[in-house]
Amino acid sequence: MNRYEHGARFKSGGTVGATRDVSKNLNRYEHGGRVYDAAGNAGDWLDFSANINPLGLSEKILRALTDNLRGVTNYPDPNATELKRAICRRYGVSETNLVLLNGAAEFFYLYLNATRPAKVLLFVPSFAEYERAARAASCDVKFFVTRAADNFSVNIDALCDAAKNFDCVIIGRPNNPTGNLIDAEKILRLAQITKVLVDESFIDFTDAESVRKFASEKISVVQSLTKIFAIPGLRLGFAVVDKKLATRLNLAKDVWNVNFLAQKAGAAALSDEDFLRRTRAWLSTEKIFFIERLSNLRGVKIFPPTVNFVLLKLDTVAAAEKVLLDLRREKILLRSCANFEGLNSSYLRTAIRSRAENIKLLTALEKSLEAI
Repeated sequence: MNRYEHGARFKSGGTVGATRDVSKNLNRYEHGGRVYDAAGNAGDWLDFSANINPLGLSEKILRALTDNLRGVTNYPDPNATELKRAICRRYGVSETNLVLLNGAAEFFYLYLNATRPAKVLLFVPSFAEYERAARAASCDVKFFVTRAADNFSVNIDALCDAAKNFDCVIIGRPNNPTGNLIDAEKILRLAQITKVLVDESFIDFTDAESVRKFASEKISVVQSLTKIFAIPGLRLGFAVVDKKLATRLNLAKDVWNVNFLAQKAGAAALSDEDFLRRTRAWLSTEKIFFIERLSNLRGVKIFPPTVNFVLLKLDTVAAAEKVLLDLRREKILLRSCANFEGLNSSYLRTAIRSRAENIKLLTALEKSLEAI
């Protein structure tokens, strides 16, 4: 199990210390959205643990799925021509720079296994699949840990200094679970030192400009389509990379990695500008309401988000564990952040959902906290 060997971790200033041994603890890679019972059946949960667009399936996606259901008797288009054209139109990228993915997470396994960087630096707390993919490719993994006291912002001087000894750095933009969105200028500065993999899976929830236009030999950008379009069960994403790397990765991946229905749903979704406008309008209003109400809860610290989820810290681990248990009794799921590198069990993450659902969560949270 030496692919799970532990490395060291950088503190925010770049010092090195010990990290946890993960060789026998796959629980550290668990995600939100765990709505299934022992038999694999989805339960009747109000799920705030996964950051999915609460507007749900658009009518265009639903129509594309139902109209094309019988097409699953054929293999998917190995070139995914219709989907590629939709991505290129929507995001203004060239097909020669495009790699289609079975969800954004696939990119990290594909890239790291194809290129085999010896040393990978992870900007944490962050998405667990970065580490899992790096260890699966036998990379030496170390952590650049941001601090709650700094609202998890990055010290770019310290990060650039640490990155000098690494073959690549992986950064979420916006970052999961902290919600921070690193400036494009900092990405460009970091790329002068090492290769940078930028995960923009939540970028469509924001008004921020993507860094995909800077895709080059030093900068690779990956984006999920499953969260914004509420299709995580289909799995769909894409990466914009250097042309030579795109050729290499497209040869390395499964030719049918994006299934027939995902291709049809994705093409339909990307033509639906009205759905994207309604999503941003919902979030701009609901985020203000949700943050204001959360801020008034006793014993809860919030970290200002840029996206459709919020990182919370409760006063104690016991309080966080009680809240999780109380909410589960109400059939409400929150995300414990106990297995995020750089956080502990006192941290929780919650999605932002519809007004009625948010009020239900806030009411249950207030009731649980009052009993502490």
